[in-house]
Amino acid sequence: MMAEPTLLGLSVTDLIGFIIVVLVTIALAKGTNMLTRRFLDGRISRTESKAVARLLQYSVLALGLYLGFWEVLGLDMTALLASLGILGLGVALASQQVLMNAFSGILMSFTKPVKIDEWVEISGVPATGIGKVKDINLMNTVLKDLDGRILYVPNSVMVNNKVINYSRAGIVAIRIPLWLRSLKDIDRIKVLILDVADKDPLILPHVGEEEQKRVNKTFELSSVRKYLEKKTDMSIFAPSISIKDIQREKVKVEIMIWIRDISKRDEIVTSYLDALRLRFAEEGIEFGDD
Repeated sequence: MMAEPTLLGLSVTDLIGFIIVVLVTIALAKGTNMLTRRFLDGRISRTESKAVARLLQYSVLALGLYLGFWEVLGLDMTALLASLGILGLGVALASQQVLMNAFSGILMSFTKPVKIDEWVEISGVPATGIGKVKDINLMNTVLKDLDGRILYVPNSVMVNNKVINYSRAGIVAIRIPLWLRSLKDIDRIKVLILDVADKDPLILPHVGEEEQKRVNKTFELSSVRKYLEKKTDMSIFAPSISIKDIQREKVKVEIMIWIRDISKRDEIVTSYLDALRLRFAEEGIEFGDD
């Protein structure tokens, strides 16, 4: 009887069977992901639904590959890994970052430091700036920044660095440094600065009607409410001003305002400073050179 042809020490029949098992496993894994998302979407949050779906998908892939190597090809995985020797060590070192990202992705699926559609900022080198979470997968987290750029942040960076979650804070303080040319009438200037802030429809606590509805809705979110007092006193979000430096006749002050939508930070600050400039011009007040 003619011997069955082999390739790399394995029979062609076994190799074909292994390829079929791999293809079927990939199809089942994708189907598991799709069906899980279809069942869970609407019942739990999108982030949780995606995390569960991907966990099941990777479980199916791992099981299928195990069956392919162990049952179809008849390989002893322990002996195979041991026989790789230095090559296996090199692959392990090369894949260390990949494994760190994968482990971090699994960890994030439980700790949930960020969720899809939340505004966040990641420290580290380089810092990401403010971005909106668009996707979270096993290896990285996808952000879209204020300039429209798509950032792929490795999950190990997300776990090992400081993550600022603006969405869960609900309300965010913005500090604006300002130099004034003269110390004269500093008390009157303070009143003017705070008055301009109070009249801005996007600066708390005296916001416009539409913005007030959005603020109330924000305070109703469980992710925000857990970090606030049971009954929030809006007066704590009143604008404030403090003197930071005095140089001869010039004085540096810091204005602190509170806003809801961090994505509009630059727009709100620009509008406020423009209104402040016009008010100062009416009152004959000059900004400092700095």
